[in-house]
Parts: sequence; structure tokens; C-alpha cells
Amino acid sequence: MEKWNKIIINNMEKWNKIIDLKSDAASSEVINDRILSDMTIGGANLIILIASIIIACVGLNLNSTAVIIGAMLVSPLMGNILAAGYGMATYDTDFIRKALIKMVFQVVFALLTATVYFFISPLTGTTDELLARTSPTIWDVLIALAGGIAGAIGNTRTEKSNVIPGVAIATALMPPLCTAGYGIARGNVDFFLGAMYLFFINAFFITLSAFLVFKILETPLHGNIHEARFRKQRIILIIMGLLITVPSLYFANKTVQDSLKDEQVRIFLSEKMEFEKTGVVSYSLQDNILRVDLVGDALSDEEIEGLQHTLNSYPRLQKVRLSIIQGKESLDFDEIRQLIKNSKEKYDRNVSLMYANKGDQDSNRAIIKRLNKEAPILFPEVQLIRGGSLIAIEKNTDSEKNTDSFKSEEKNTDSFKSEEKNTDSFKSDKFAVEVLVASPLSTSDAERLKNWIQGQVELPVILTVQLINSPDDSYGNGVNAGNKE
Repeated sequence: MEKWNKIIINNMEKWNKIIDLKSDAASSEVINDRILSDMTIGGANLIILIASIIIACVGLNLNSTAVIIGAMLVSPLMGNILAAGYGMATYDTDFIRKALIKMVFQVVFALLTATVYFFISPLTGTTDELLARTSPTIWDVLIALAGGIAGAIGNTRTEKSNVIPGVAIATALMPPLCTAGYGIARGNVDFFLGAMYLFFINAFFITLSAFLVFKILETPLHGNIHEARFRKQRIILIIMGLLITVPSLYFANKTVQDSLKDEQVRIFLSEKMEFEKTGVVSYSLQDNILRVDLVGDALSDEEIEGLQHTLNSYPRLQKVRLSIIQGKESLDFDEIRQLIKNSKEKYDRNVSLMYANKGDQDSNRAIIKRLNKEAPILFPEVQLIRGGSLIAIEKNTDSEKNTDSFKSEEKNTDSFKSEEKNTDSFKSDKFAVEVLVASPLSTSDAERLKNWIQGQVELPVILTVQLINSPDDSYGNGVNAGNKE
């Protein structure tokens, strides 16, 4: 028993050395000076604050993740949040008050600036980046806790660590404030409350985790504080933590349920709503109503009823009602783009069945090579051409007409079915071409290009023109519809 006790003690000592935060920690004076320096809100820090607000607003407005990350990197908000945790750990009431006052100033200033920006911005649409900051969950709590720990540890090393920028990106302090400003500018209370809740989660739990790190480091207390004051502070922190966390648990559960439900909707659409002459343009799921926009041949009431029954057979879609919108006479640009994208995805999934045999593939390669050589001379915008012939499956109608007589002569219907299957024939039906261009073509140039290619391949041509610098963002964006010349 004594032997095992020694082994346990030795292992604990080894682990304590591995996770010891005090071994390379800076002195208490250095830590205090760093905290005071990061608390500054005037001069260069104020200019940096303004810059980060503008960068974040533009990134949210344009739905640009890269720009938003840039705003997080330069944001000075982290300084006063860590300072509040430091003040709590040292039980310095004046320090806490100063940190909170400066943080409130930064928050109000960011809200006002963001509100003005979004009020005058001509781009009024709600982007995915804006929506992402309106429904905080328990995962945001965990990120803030981990981020606060990393930030406090990095700020207390002998050589100041470079983890602070990473913490700023992970915890995302500036984007929620700018999203709240968007909510004020657009009069959207849900946006404002959701974004402010996310900011409050991040700020509180970063402060809490920083407080814990500073306590582990045994940061010297500022003044004489009674033990009763210690207990009161801990109780307040625990209660506040619980009150802030509970709503995030609800949102987390809702997010998971919505994600699982949306996944089953996508499976339903891909497996059950692919028709030969009818296409899904768009869909939305809201309030247990799945709205599906269709173009092409209208579905019958019986088909819709069958789809409704199939939809409700999915475990998480049992209460979802199917609402099909069909018979549209016209589509807007986004709907057309989505339809093209859906068609391309369907085409890609079945490409192995659609392309011609080996002999035709060799011929396709020769044709594509010739097109790539000659097209840039006639159309300077063309950078690359790719594609090939598609095949059509033809049934032998003669065998179908003589089915009855054949069956009267032959009792073995299996042999008939086998023979009928073998009568299918394949032939090149159309030529699908994707043309990558450096700049958008006019509609007339696109038509001339299509006619020229059609003359070269002697088959009906399916043409898609795509900008070479953004081939995946919006398929089919290489024709400027506004340019008729």
C-alpha cells in the first residue's frame, strides 16, 4: 500500500510540473503593468477601435469571413475584459470599476458607429455572417471560457505570448456588437438582443476564466479584504454564470434539432423530389412548413399527397407540412442561378452514365483540344473549354409493339424481358460545354460562341459560361445579362 502511495504521489508531482502555470509566469509587477497598458482607450487604441468597427461592419455587410477575422485581430476590446478579471482576482474594487467603465465606453462607441454605418449602407440584406451572431449556444460559453483561459495565460508569461490574436478570433467580440448595431439600424429587436447576448456571454466568461487563472497564479491582493467578501464574490459569480448559461443551453438544443431536421429535408429533396421534367428551384423550412418552389411540369394532387406521406415518414419531419409552389411563369436571377446549380450537381452525380463510350471520349478530346486552340482567337475572353458529348438511351419500340404476339408464341416471359433489355441503343445526343472566361460575355457574344461551337461539333450544344476566378461561387456567372450588345 505504501508503495502505491509513493507511485501516486510521484505521478502527481510530475503532472503538477507539466501543468504548472507559475514556472514561466512574469512577476506580479510586470503583469500589473501589462493589464494597465491594455486598458488604455485613448490615442492609438481609440483609432484601432474605430478601424476594427468599420472592418467588422464591412465584413458582415459583404458576408466576408476573411474581413471579419481581420476585425477580430485588431479589436482592442479584450484588454478591459481581462482587466476586469484581474481586478476581481486582486479584489480591487477601483480597478474593476475603471475597467468596466472603459469597456462600457468601448461598447457604446462600437454600437453607435455600427448603427450609423448600417443606417447609411446601401446594402440592406441580411447575410449569413450577421445571422450567425444572433443565436448563441452553450458552445459559445465553452469557447469563451477556453479563450479567456488562453488569453490570461498568454498575458502573464515572462515573454508575452502571441495567443491573444487567436483568442480574439475565437471569441469574436467585435462582430456581435456590430450585428447589434445592424439590429438598431434596421429596427430588428431580435438581432439586437441575440447579438448582445452573444457579446455578454463572451465578455462574462472571458472575465470569469481570467479571474480563475489569476487566482491560480496567486496574484497579490490589493489591500486587506475579509474572507466574507471572498465568499460573497464567489456566490455572485456562480449565480451570474448559471443565469447566463441557461438560455444558451436552450439555443444549443434548438440548433442541434434544427440541424438534424434540415439534414433530413435535404435527404428528402435529393432522394424523393428529383423529376425528369420538374426541378426544385429553392426551399425553406419555417414553422414546420416545408416550402418547395418548382419549375417545369406541374405535379398532380396524387403525387403531392404521396410526397407528403413520404416526408412525414422521416423521424424528425413527422409534423412538417409540405407546401409546393409550382407553375411559375418567371424566375429571378437567384432562382435561375440555383436551378443551374442544381442541374449541374445532378449532372455531376450521373456523369459516368451520361458520357459516351471510349471511342466517343477519344473523339471528344480531339474536339475539345481544337476548340481550346481556336476559340481564344475569335473570343479573347475565353480561357478554357471543357466538356463532351452526352448519350441518349433509345428503346427498341418494335419489340414493344409485338409484345402480345411474342408472348402468345413463347411462354418464357423472362427470356422476352432479357431480349428487350438488350435492344437498347446508345447514341450521342447533345454536346455539353463549360467555357471559362476572364470577363463576362455579353448575351450576343455568348450566343455567337454557342453557335460557333455547335458548328464545330455538329450536335445541339448545352453551353455554360463561367468566370474563371470564381468557378464554384455561382455557377453560370460568365454572361452579363444586362449587356445586350
